[in-house]
Amino acid sequence: MHSKKNPNILWIGLDQIRFDTLGVNGNTICRTPNMDRLAKQGVNFTRAYTPCSLCSPARASMFTGRYAFNHGMGTNCDMYHSLSSELSRPEELLHTHFSNAGYSTGYSGKWHVGTELGPGDFGFEGMSLPGYGNITSLECFKEYLSENNLDYSIDSQIYANPEEQTLLGGRWNGPVESTPPHYLTDYTMDQIDEFSKRDDPFFMTCQFWGPHGPHLPSNEYYGLHDRSAIKPWSNWEDDLKKKPSRISRESNSFYRNHPKVWEQCRDLVGLYYDSTAMVDYEIGRLLDYLEEKGLKENTIVVLSTDHGDMTGSHGGQLDKGMLYEEAQHIPLIISWPGNLEISTSDDLSMNMDIMPTLMDLAGIPVPDEIDAISLKETLLGKPDRKKRKTLLLEFHGLRFLYSQRAIISEDNWKYIFTPGDMDEIYNLNEDPGEMNNLIDDSAYSEKKFILQNEIRLATAQNKDPLRDCVSKFFGIWNTGSGQIDATSFFEK
Repeated sequence: MHSKKNPNILWIGLDQIRFDTLGVNGNTICRTPNMDRLAKQGVNFTRAYTPCSLCSPARASMFTGRYAFNHGMGTNCDMYHSLSSELSRPEELLHTHFSNAGYSTGYSGKWHVGTELGPGDFGFEGMSLPGYGNITSLECFKEYLSENNLDYSIDSQIYANPEEQTLLGGRWNGPVESTPPHYLTDYTMDQIDEFSKRDDPFFMTCQFWGPHGPHLPSNEYYGLHDRSAIKPWSNWEDDLKKKPSRISRESNSFYRNHPKVWEQCRDLVGLYYDSTAMVDYEIGRLLDYLEEKGLKENTIVVLSTDHGDMTGSHGGQLDKGMLYEEAQHIPLIISWPGNLEISTSDDLSMNMDIMPTLMDLAGIPVPDEIDAISLKETLLGKPDRKKRKTLLLEFHGLRFLYSQRAIISEDNWKYIFTPGDMDEIYNLNEDPGEMNNLIDDSAYSEKKFILQNEIRLATAQNKDPLRDCVSKFFGIWNTGSGQIDATSFFEK
C-alpha cells in the first residue's frame, strides 16, 4: 500500500491553444483568470514548445516522451495519409509507470492517439474514445443532457469553404452546462471522487477539445470579448513572399474562405477567445474542487496543450501544421503548492517533458531511452540544472507528406529546414512575428552556418531519420550516421 504522501496528479490538457492567449503571458483582452491563477500558484514556462504542431504526433509525444519519428505516429492517426493508426509500442505510455507504482490512473476527454483503441484499452479507467472522438455522440452525454433538462443548437456559423463546408465557429446556443467542457469537468471530478475512496494516489488526465475549432462558445461566452478591441496580429500583413510556397497554396486551396480582411479575422479571433474563456471557467471549477476536497496541497497540477493555433496569423493562415510560433509556442504551467521554488522559467522546454517531470517528482524512475527531459531541477530552482541549448521541432505533413525540421536556439533564433522549398531564419528577439526571413541576407551568413550546424547535430543526436538529408543539404557528406549510402559500395 502506498502512502498518501505520494503526490496526486491532475493533468489538464487543452487543444490548440496559443502561448499568447493567456493573460499571464501578455494577452490583455482574452479572459483567462483561472489559468493565470494556476500560473501564480506554480511555475510558468515561458519558452515551452510542442515537438510537432499536429494533434496525434504531439499527443503521442506527450504520452511517451518521444519524438514522432521515434514513436512512429508522425501524422494524425485517422485522416488523410495516416502514417500509423495505432501506437507501435503502447507499453511506453506514461501512465503505465504510474500504475506500476501503485497509482489509480484515469482519463477523461480527447485521446486521438489511435483509431480503434482508446485509453481504456491500455489500462486507463474512465472515458475511452478512440480517434478524435465525438463526445456529443456518446450515450452518457445525451443522458446527462436529458437528466438535467439541457438542450442546445448551433447557429451563427462561420465556414472556411464555400457551400457551408469546414465549420470554423459559431454559437453553442445553450447554457454552459450543456457544453462538452462542462460535462468533462463533471466527469473528471466524479472520477477523482471515486479514486479518493482508495488508499492509492491518483493520476488523472482531463483533456479538453477546446479551444480547437470549430469555436463554439455557449450563450454566456458568445460575444464576451469586445471585437473592436482586438487589434491586427503583428504579422497580419505578411505577403508570404519569403516563405515556402506551400503556405500560401494551402490557405488559398484548402481554406478558400480564410480571412482576407482584418474584420473577418477579428471575428474569428473573438470566437477563439470566447471559447478559451469558456474552457478557462471549467479549469477554475477543477481548481476550486481540489481546494474544497482538501486535495490542493498534495496534488501536482499540470496545464498544457498539444500545440498552438495560427488563428489568422501570417495573412489569414488557419489551423496548425506550421513551424511558426503561433502553432509551436505553447503554454506550460506546473503547480505543486509548497514544493516548487520558482515562479517562471525561460528554459527551453517541451510538452513531452511532462512525462519524465511528473515521474521524477513522484519518485518513479525515468526511462533512459526517451527523448524528453525532466524539468524537476528547473522547478526546484537548481542553478546547476540540465538545460537545453537548442530545441528540435519536427513536422511530417498534415494533408500530405511534407518533411520539415526546425531548431530553436538558446539565444532565441530559429532555423526552419524545408528540403522541398526555401529554408527560413528568424531572429525571434527582434522579429517575434517571423516576418523577415534572413536566409539570403549575407549579413547573417555566420549565424546561418551556426544554426545549420545546430540542426544538423540535433537531428543526428536524436537519431532523426532525416539526419542524412539535413547534413547533405548543408554540404556534409561523411555523416557517420550509419544510414546506408549505396554510392559507397563502389568506392575504390
